[in-house]
Amino acid sequence: MLIIISGSAGVGKNTVITEILNKYPNIKLMQTCTTRLQRHTDSDMHNPYIYVSREDFENKVKNGELFEHEEIHQNFYGVLNSSIDEIKKRENHYIKDIGVLGQIKLKRALKKDVEVLSIFLTAPKDELIKRLKARGDHDIDLRISRMEFELSYAKNYDYVIENINLDKTIKKIESIIKKHEKIEQKKMQKKS
Repeated sequence: MLIIISGSAGVGKNTVITEILNKYPNIKLMQTCTTRLQRHTDSDMHNPYIYVSREDFENKVKNGELFEHEEIHQNFYGVLNSSIDEIKKRENHYIKDIGVLGQIKLKRALKKDVEVLSIFLTAPKDELIKRLKARGDHDIDLRISRMEFELSYAKNYDYVIENINLDKTIKKIESIIKKHEKIEQKKMQKKS
């Protein structure tokens, strides 16, 4: 199973993913490439990114190494073809924060091979601004300006969860994961 977590900057995607990874040893973090600078909080997240220069990223695009890629907040993010191959092996469940355009492409491409569970996290705008300030973001206006665009894609997700209380959010996601594990088991039994 691939669990996709999306939402606007500051909504708590990485915090939610870290909580899930700490509770479920059978869920692994899918690494992606990015040109963004490493944050001090990234090391708490089980190595979420492979950090590359803009030139290296462009070379990966030219060489066909990326399944999908997107520019978000003046940085590039991309899913490696090798990550997709790992997911298709079905040896583990994977989780990752993915942009709204990447979610569409991944869901379409993988739905025949594995269960793809997509969750869109939301929070009120004033809460997002408060969180972005607390983590030291300097480009808050840029991040908030993308919020309406991202919200317009929420309808493409299996679930939309308001992330105000982390414990409640995690409990909801745990329940959803259990439900989708059963769905995936039934699909695998039908294929056997």
